[in-house]
Amino acid sequence: MLRRITDILFRQADAPARLRLTTTALGAVALRTLWHMPDGAFLDEHRDTVMSEQVRGKRTFRLSRRQYDVLRGSALAGMALWAAGVRHPAVRAVAATGFIGSSAYVAHFHPRFWNYNSHLSLFVLAAAAADVREPADGHRSEAVEQLQSVAIASMQLGAATIYSQAGLSKLLHGGKEWITSGDTVRGSLVLLGTPAGVEVSRNDRLMRLVAVATVLGETAMLPLLIARWGDRRLVGAAAVGFHLLTRRYLGISFWHLWWLHPALFVLPLDGDNSTSAMIRRLGHALTGATGVARPGLTATSKGV
Repeated sequence: MLRRITDILFRQADAPARLRLTTTALGAVALRTLWHMPDGAFLDEHRDTVMSEQVRGKRTFRLSRRQYDVLRGSALAGMALWAAGVRHPAVRAVAATGFIGSSAYVAHFHPRFWNYNSHLSLFVLAAAAADVREPADGHRSEAVEQLQSVAIASMQLGAATIYSQAGLSKLLHGGKEWITSGDTVRGSLVLLGTPAGVEVSRNDRLMRLVAVATVLGETAMLPLLIARWGDRRLVGAAAVGFHLLTRRYLGISFWHLWWLHPALFVLPLDGDNSTSAMIRRLGHALTGATGVARPGLTATSKGV
């Protein structure tokens, strides 16, 4: 187990390519998050209301309308450039500090504001530290490769931890009844769900099955990912499917999390050593050995 964790942290062969792809996806998520944040005019106009949300006794700080707009604007510009492939250290620094600073400023009005995007600040920080430009000769040092492996692993394990924490929270605060009754799932569908969700909420047996599957699936996410690392693409795809079903029946997308999963887990890349990637490469080798043409490749005659 220790060796597997070491390999996950420091020896992911596809880490450079996966980090680049994840950075693009992370940039898209961060840009949407920034776009949905209030602008300086809103905060200035509703300052009294916003400040009333402060927790009593908590230290606060205020930015002027212009200062906040400059901070958010620099984050938008830097993140757009970074997501587009500009990896200059200054661009990464502006993107990361702008995003984290904007998120922190909006969130500091009330601790609940951190609930759904705190992972993005951590992921942006990890990606900014490791997404260095390719050297001129194309050969990365071992230290850089390990840094990129640690960065991508921290995001993969961090995402899985979010699910396991959610499952454990249901067990600790909801207890056995959360699973056995299905009442929480049913109530959520009735009160918050889509028409399709309201329809399925009438099936008591299905509600109990959904409750059991949700708690077990969420709680097992982190240990399952580590134990079945070679099948991480399947684990990531299952998480995407879970969110699509949640969107279909509850109307809740959680796009700020699952948009990252294809890049973090699912898409096969050069150096990927997962089971499905090895099967894919074996299939390519077999078709090549038997002379079967593969889409996108053209056969060449000997001596041409």
